[in-house]
Amino acid sequence: MVIGCSNNDENPTQETPKNLIITSYSPIAAMAGDEITFVGENIDVSKEYTILFNGIASTEVQNFPTEIKAIVPTDATTGEIVIKYDGKSLNVGELVIIEEPQLIITSFSPTTAFTGDEVTFVGENINPAITYLVSFNGIEGETTNVTETEIVAIVPQGATSGEIVISYEDISTTVGAIEIIEELDKLYGYLPIEGADCDVLKIHNLNINTGELLDEIALLHNQSCYSYLSSNFYREGNIFVHTYTTRYGQGSPYGKACTIVNLTSGEITGWTLSDGADYDGSILAAHNNKIYYIYRYYDSIDDIYEIRSANLNNSNVSTIYEFPTDFIYDIKNSGFLPSTNEVVFFTKNESGQPIFMRFNVQTSTLYTSNVSEIYSKIFITKTERIFGVKDLGGEEHEIVEIDKGSGNILSPLATVSVRNVKNIDYSLSSNSIFALLEEAYNEQYLYKLNLTTGTSATTPLDQQNQHKDFEGIYLNN
Repeated sequence: MVIGCSNNDENPTQETPKNLIITSYSPIAAMAGDEITFVGENIDVSKEYTILFNGIASTEVQNFPTEIKAIVPTDATTGEIVIKYDGKSLNVGELVIIEEPQLIITSFSPTTAFTGDEVTFVGENINPAITYLVSFNGIEGETTNVTETEIVAIVPQGATSGEIVISYEDISTTVGAIEIIEELDKLYGYLPIEGADCDVLKIHNLNINTGELLDEIALLHNQSCYSYLSSNFYREGNIFVHTYTTRYGQGSPYGKACTIVNLTSGEITGWTLSDGADYDGSILAAHNNKIYYIYRYYDSIDDIYEIRSANLNNSNVSTIYEFPTDFIYDIKNSGFLPSTNEVVFFTKNESGQPIFMRFNVQTSTLYTSNVSEIYSKIFITKTERIFGVKDLGGEEHEIVEIDKGSGNILSPLATVSVRNVKNIDYSLSSNSIFALLEEAYNEQYLYKLNLTTGTSATTPLDQQNQHKDFEGIYLNN
């Protein structure tokens, strides 16, 4: 018997699966969440590969014809990389796990600040994509800016001296201690309420950082009046002095009156500065229990200008200087220099020439000099620094410091873009200039310029239905 082989026998050759070969991978050092690429041969895109990083499996693996990609898991540590498939294990090398660089603050400034001030932290490993919370002795401030080198935060209300802690993700870093100085000044504002012109004028406390309208302090006056003339906050006595035009009966001419409000005692007094034949009663200064004001009247030939003084307690009035008959100046910005007993004021003559005047109230001597600038507002601090607002044209204004002897500019401090700067004041305790800005009717802002840091902030003033726009802001410093 011959046994032969049939060509129809089916015995196909079985191809042996090829082992996975990894020729390289990168990077060889990474942080959790980074992607690792493995380049190799015999990769089956349909196969499931488990990639372990020092025993921790990645939950994100992708297969490609020549590559396998995997994300380093959160809990991975430095160690061997193992790829498992088909019951096999392939050791492909080691991965070094890099710890996420922690925030390092190398310095911050200022180290002494008021609430509302900005503090800048300079450091390393700052990520602008991360949210950083800055706490001042346990009270969280507002983080206003984050760059790769700086974090800027505002000292919050209620903050006290103590440690600063910056928190991000699950990490908290103590960066040092700061001294918080109490703002000694109080901010006041006065505004007309319910009525045209200045029928009712009230004084309120304002939040010195936000401009929020707080408690009513006093009623400045509620008489029927035609227009407000000027106000002065007499700091030595904590007294508001306000002048305005008024009439005492229908058809009567408008006169000038003065109201005095003592914020300490609550007492309100006042008297008539001039009658209906007179034109002005603008206050120049208040000092040593007296006010000094311009008294302007018509003697049937010329306008006559006088500087008068009035005692705050008993309204005794005296003329201390009479200008020449050709004096026709517009006097608006003034103050007092105690060291020289001088009322100083800026004005201009008929031709528009700016003039700086210093009047000694003891000797009745007047010094006059031409200056190059006209200031829309000035303020004299109790340390006898003079700050002014120079109009640059359009809606540009420059805040400057002025030489108290010559009336010329010492240095520019800041530029403000706004329609009108209605008032300017200064806080000695925080070395900051405050200003009342006006953009439009019922659109006003509180501006603060820190002269120590050079930083500024502009805050919308409280908009409430029961009041019109503010007439002025004043600081008790």
